Amino acid sequence: MEANRLKTLATLGSCMVFLLVAAPVQAWAQAAPPIQPRPDSRSGDRQVPYTLRVTTREVLIDLIARDQKNHPVTDLKESDLQIFEVAGRSQKQLRTISAFRVVDPALEANTGDTPSDGFRLALGGGCAVRTTFHYQVAYQPSADGWKSGHHEVLITTSRAHTTLSYRHEYYVGEMNVPAKPRVRNGSVADVDLERAACYRSETPPSIALKAHLVQTADTDPLRYRLAIEPGSLAFVSLSDEARRVELDYGACTFNAEGHFLNYGHKSAEEVLSPKEYARVLAVGFSTLVDLPRQGGPALVRFVVRDRETGNMGTIDVPTTIVDPMELTKSQVKAPRKWEAKQKPETLGSFGSILPKSDSLCGDVYELTPGTRALPDFGTMEAIGALYTYSLNVTYRYADKGLPGVTSRPEWFGIDYYGEFWAKVAGAYHFKMSSDDGAVLYIDDNSVIDLDRVHTILGAAKTLDLTEGRHTIHIRYFQETMHVALILKVQAPGEDFKVFDLRDFNRPAEAQ
Repeated sequence: MEANRLKTLATLGSCMVFLLVAAPVQAWAQAAPPIQPRPDSRSGDRQVPYTLRVTTREVLIDLIARDQKNHPVTDLKESDLQIFEVAGRSQKQLRTISAFRVVDPALEANTGDTPSDGFRLALGGGCAVRTTFHYQVAYQPSADGWKSGHHEVLITTSRAHTTLSYRHEYYVGEMNVPAKPRVRNGSVADVDLERAACYRSETPPSIALKAHLVQTADTDPLRYRLAIEPGSLAFVSLSDEARRVELDYGACTFNAEGHFLNYGHKSAEEVLSPKEYARVLAVGFSTLVDLPRQGGPALVRFVVRDRETGNMGTIDVPTTIVDPMELTKSQVKAPRKWEAKQKPETLGSFGSILPKSDSLCGDVYELTPGTRALPDFGTMEAIGALYTYSLNVTYRYADKGLPGVTSRPEWFGIDYYGEFWAKVAGAYHFKMSSDDGAVLYIDDNSVIDLDRVHTILGAAKTLDLTEGRHTIHIRYFQETMHVALILKVQAPGEDFKVFDLRDFNRPAEAQ
């Protein structure tokens, strides 16, 4: 079996063609389905750090403050917070807050000074900050805070009965090229590259990438320009003397449901001329890539790995400039009656990795086996994000993971955030069922609590909502065996139906 595996990887490498700047652009080859990640490759809700890219001298942190009733605290001041660098178990160094900002998504303009550009330790995968009142604080790390490796940040508050949620760690990639390369072509390295492209990187990414779609004819392959940003060249083994670049590339394509289509990879080595080297330092190192259109790819995940240091970079890019998922329900052509009768009801999903406008955005987390209740997602690192307009995951056996995010069918959590518009004031009846734990919040108030491990369980609650904007937040986790997550609503004068954000979008006159 191992021999067949090595043969397959060798075939992938020989079929794959990847081109650098000034070379003729050719297509990436197709490959077999991706290797499944090792189930024990991460420690669940362990504090896996974010990555610091040396492009600025500040670290920017998103922070949510909550009171004893789990409501956002909205009146913190800069003087209420203290930031420390932590070295070892007890050594703390107080740092000066260089910028402080209040962020209220419900308002057009936010108060406070806008912090300068810096590396951002976002809450989760960024879904929470889109609808949740929060703060942004920035500070300048000490010299030790820029060394390669993991770094811990501690934020405290003098405000009583206040809990802070934020990312506690960041990671600086390797900047000292070892005497002997750590990463070379081989079956293990190829499997790791494939896993990073089709799921996620086990190594925290430290190489910042940019990518954009180059417009071509519909009959041509998909063409992208992929670039390593100038500020990340410190993480690429590119010296003034050698001017040699040795990189491994991988790309995984997904369809509109987030399911894997094709994977391809290629290693590239190039020695830059003095003129090319000067240009790379100014604008970054760029590459033109062609990908097959087979299967109708909707999203591409690119991965770049520096062979000398092992540093990684990754980026998700949609295959179209205009988001095809922005249609409202009224704009989607309804099937004819005979078609509807012939097609069985489609089972709902937890969402797709493709961003959708005005949808629920759910940060995904891998949990420690044995988790029995919802954790504090605000202190964990998300491994990806899912987008969906509704939650109608009917009760069924969990035999698959979340496409494009994790292969785990168990021990994962999803933290959904969104906002909706109540078009009329009145009583709104909500019903939610889940397996395992889930909690529904409307306007930061707990409405239905189905936490803990259990088989499918449901509850209902009636709320009096005012006309206008409201926030919705659903926390969910899956233990083992079966899954279910269904949310329904009955608006004034209507029947119960699956809650769909396209039924509660903002009216045109309120835009």
